[in-house]
Amino acid sequence: MDERRIKPRWLINQRAELTVENGVRAIPCFVEDISLGGMRISLVRDLFDEVFLNFKLDLADELKLNVGAQVVRREQQYERNIYALSFNRIDDSAKEDIDQYIKRNFREQIVRHWWKEETDDGTQEFDQMADK
Repeated sequence: MDERRIKPRWLINQRAELTVENGVRAIPCFVEDISLGGMRISLVRDLFDEVFLNFKLDLADELKLNVGAQVVRREQQYERNIYALSFNRIDDSAKEDIDQYIKRNFREQIVRHWWKEETDDGTQEFDQMADK
């Protein structure tokens, strides 16, 4: 399936801690994927969509975000609640932090994303020009 997003999402599957507004205790979660436009997180707890309007996320002590988001999709898989979030409040410094985090930790995904090309049979193959 073609990725039609303007802001590509990066599959990271990293542990994180989510703190909702007025939250006393952080909630363990996984960030499944992230982009400059949103993220997909999964956790055991079932939360109201409104809690994502203002939340903090600490990801492996390398990325700390204070953002707001709208839930665009939610589902349940294997006793985990998965929330697809679209940021509706994110400042430029948070976007830069996400960008730098991805570049530091998931460089191979960036290379695969930007250097793949489609072959005649419709499959995708990496462009060998990078090796030349």
